[in-house]
Amino acid sequence: MTLPNFIVIGAAKAGTTALHWYLADHPQVFMAPVKETNFFAFGLDDEGRLLYGDPELHRFPIRTLEEYEHAFDGAGEALAVGEASPIYLESPRSAARIAEVIPGARIVCGIREPVDRAYSDYLMYLRARGRRLDPARDLTPSAPWAAPDSHWMQISRYHEPLRRYFDAFPPQQIHVFLFDDLKGDQRGVVRNLYRFLQVAPDFTPDFHTPHNIGGMPSSMLVEKVLTSGSLKKVLDPWVPKRVADLARRARTRNMRRAPSLPPELKATLQEHFREDIAATSRLIGRDLSSWLSPG
Repeated sequence: MTLPNFIVIGAAKAGTTALHWYLADHPQVFMAPVKETNFFAFGLDDEGRLLYGDPELHRFPIRTLEEYEHAFDGAGEALAVGEASPIYLESPRSAARIAEVIPGARIVCGIREPVDRAYSDYLMYLRARGRRLDPARDLTPSAPWAAPDSHWMQISRYHEPLRRYFDAFPPQQIHVFLFDDLKGDQRGVVRNLYRFLQVAPDFTPDFHTPHNIGGMPSSMLVEKVLTSGSLKKVLDPWVPKRVADLARRARTRNMRRAPSLPPELKATLQEHFREDIAATSRLIGRDLSSWLSPG
């Protein structure tokens, strides 16, 4: 039986996807070929409905422990064996379930400035439904995603989700990084991560191929083809990395930068997170005061 000894979770999906590939590149690391297994977030109620997740957004390709174990069959002699499922941070049951099955797991978590994260997740929601951003609707305080109790704002509060992991695991098994760190110093962040996972820190992965680029697509048809869940499920285990990299570059060329949030709107929304930012800062021991600046 093979189970992972580390799991990547997080609130910065683009950063989590990039980390998956930086880790998969390392010769001493094995990453599950099924990206976002989401196993520890899966569960159904008595009526067969998901306990957590949106069936239109979240895939659950692995649903049993046996299937989960088989996802790591190719690990061989890898020193670090892992998977990346961003949903594990927001899913209320995941921390306890991981601790029950893999109590020695190392947890890697990336978090992003909360307003940017909420806006980015809303853009992903629009892309998944083939809808366009409407600035007159979406860049105002009355935008659906900007309501304090919206799904996008709720999942951008980090203290309670992270607290669940600090309650379930010793602090030395948890490594939290900021999305800003990854943007500003990729090599430094990745080296620190390799050290945390106890693999050779001097390895340099492919930093050139883009991963999970945000924004809005120029062609919705191209975006739909390149992100088709059913197509990815069939092809992912078989497509060589070189071909997958070409697909990611094609998707990047199809993306256009989304409009920035108006500074006044961002400042207003940041106030909703002030207490949570302070609590998160104390929990992880990092100064997050820059998250309260509209810049």
